[in-house]
Amino acid sequence: MNRNLRIWLIDDDPMNNVYNSFLMEEHFPTFTVESFLFAGDALKLLQKFPRLKNVPDVLFVDISMPIINGWEFLDACEEYCGWMQKRCSVFMLTASENPKDKSLAVKHPLVSGFIQKPLKVDFLKEWLHSYNATTLNK
Repeated sequence: MNRNLRIWLIDDDPMNNVYNSFLMEEHFPTFTVESFLFAGDALKLLQKFPRLKNVPDVLFVDISMPIINGWEFLDACEEYCGWMQKRCSVFMLTASENPKDKSLAVKHPLVSGFIQKPLKVDFLKEWLHSYNATTLNK
């Protein structure tokens, strides 16, 4: 069952956003994908909750970004958008091979997983199956 899920891509590399958007729209046409080149832009929208229409179901966040990196974004979300822990899945999507990044992701209360770039269809299918099982049992 493919539900109409809202996906946010937060990555300063426009080519990664284009690739990931295409991948999702090609294989999961019910997904609505929105891209942000700056984490601060996404954070501003998230802070509008509960007035925020179309709350994202999933966020894929790059770690290495200018101005506000992925960790700073998560810390701000934790402080100002506590509602996210119950409403969104957050995945760190990164090219980083630093084991410290994976360790930090596993420990962070908002993070559901750590994914090496590039994003893969198999991961999305597995995640969607798990997500549907979890939400249907609520």
